[in-house]
Amino acid sequence: MTMCLARKGGQMTLPELAELEGLSEALVAKVLGKLRAGGVVSALRGRNGGYVLLAANEEIPVSKVLAALGRPILEGCFSGAKAREQVACRHAGDCALRPVWEYLEERITRVMDDVTLADLIKSEQHVRDRIEVMRQADGDNDSGRKKMPRAACSTRR
Repeated sequence: MTMCLARKGGQMTLPELAELEGLSEALVAKVLGKLRAGGVVSALRGRNGGYVLLAANEEIPVSKVLAALGRPILEGCFSGAKAREQVACRHAGDCALRPVWEYLEERITRVMDDVTLADLIKSEQHVRDRIEVMRQADGDNDSGRKKMPRAACSTRR
């Protein structure tokens, strides 16, 4: 929906958005309510009302849209002490996977902070080029894969 508004560059009605997205008006209304509460869109009342983005496309990072929808990018026992308390896992005290997931969450969040609606309404190649610039800034190699050093494994019997 935010991309439809970004492409249009102006206001759109709830029925227009529902039709373009192929979703029910009830679902679109629910999502727009969250986007409104999250400071992404505004509702214009009246006969010629509709919804508009609250900022220019270049000023709305994907992370803001996702945050407005109320879900973390990654969810699990690794995402904070509260989440660890809610999950009954025998490895919660010492989980070797936790730093991996935390690192992934950090990287994904950085990308979502740097990619805007302006990027997403352009071509796939534009976004690929944008991601490549981010990779280079992070010191990743050309393939986008950065290998971590392997620790020596010991076998105990």
